[in-house]
Parts: sequence; structure tokens; C-alpha cells
Amino acid sequence: MELIQLKISDKDNSIKYVLKLSGKEIGYAYIFSRENNPIEIYIDEDYQSNGYGKILFNSLLKILKSKGLKGCVFEIDESNYRFINILTNAGAMKVGSHLSMIKFIIKL
Repeated sequence: MELIQLKISDKDNSIKYVLKLSGKEIGYAYIFSRENNPIEIYIDEDYQSNGYGKILFNSLLKILKSKGLKGCVFEIDESNYRFINILTNAGAMKVGSHLSMIKFIIKL
């Protein structure tokens, strides 16, 4: 499995990363220069629930930490149980909720 930095976008201050398995792209993620939801990830449906999202997320947290970030805030819809599991497994703490949104903080 390899993680490749693909491109930097000046438009939205994002960096795209691609996750490849045996040369095939199975997912991608963005790191944004913002305090809330600085990471967005996508794993192809055929590869979901196999731990690839967790691997990708943890890799991007290490990148953010290496850039000097001390923590991140995520506001996630309660129906996004896969990402909520990734967050809690990475040590994120639930700090609140409003309507269908749950707020998490993760220290780096």
C-alpha cells in the first residue's frame, strides 16, 4: 500500500493524497488549511470496512502533526458511522452535538 501526494490546489488550499493498493487507486483524501474538518477521505465501496480509511486517516494525522498542528475539530453527521468509528479509534473525543451533527476534537 502506498500513499501519494498528488497535487496542491491554490483555489481551496488543499493537498490531495491518493491511496493505492497494488497499483490501483482505492481511495483518496484531502488536507485543507482550515480548523474544522481539515481532513476529508473517500474509500472506494469495494474496499470499505477493511481498515483502509483508518490507515489513510492516521497517515494524514501524522502529516498534520509534522506541520505543527496541535489538534483538529471535526463536525460529522451522525449517519456517517464509518468516519465516526475512524475518529473514535484515533482517540477523538466527542465534545458536543447539535441536531444531527456531532462535534469531535482530536489532539495530535
